[in-house]
Amino acid sequence: THCMCTVSEEPSCYTVIYVNTTEAALQRNFTKLFELQERVRNGTETESLPPELQPLITGDNDDGSEVNVMDPVVRLFLYRQRRIKEVKKHREANMFERLNRFTVEKVDVAANVSVLFLMTAIAMCNLAVGLPLEQLTSEVAFATMKEPETEANQDEVGHDQL
Repeated sequence: THCMCTVSEEPSCYTVIYVNTTEAALQRNFTKLFELQERVRNGTETESLPPELQPLITGDNDDGSEVNVMDPVVRLFLYRQRRIKEVKKHREANMFERLNRFTVEKVDVAANVSVLFLMTAIAMCNLAVGLPLEQLTSEVAFATMKEPETEANQDEVGHDQL
């Protein structure tokens, strides 16, 4: 058997690459904002920043407080910077901090699952028995009570007994 293959000068198919131009523009702006932020931190920036860029200096507070930023690009930049810091903090955490965070997350999940089961049981009882609306409302209110409210109620009960 003999196979004869020819290669033409014209392409037989085309590859189309789509570029998210919004993301590309944001990335260019982020690069410029990051460079400007670094120059301000290093003291090499000689010009004063315009008011819309002032949050670059004060916006990345370590305490996590929100800064009122009007420019959406600067707001998104500061949000990403804060997320990068959080990820870095999580990666550099010691074993005790990781175990603590893991435990808190699992307790939150368990609390949500228990509320889900309780709400499902209330709904099933309502379907089976046909509870009055007032009783159903009070049970739903009880099921969705927050933890500090229950502690405050227990404190009041404890004071009444003294």
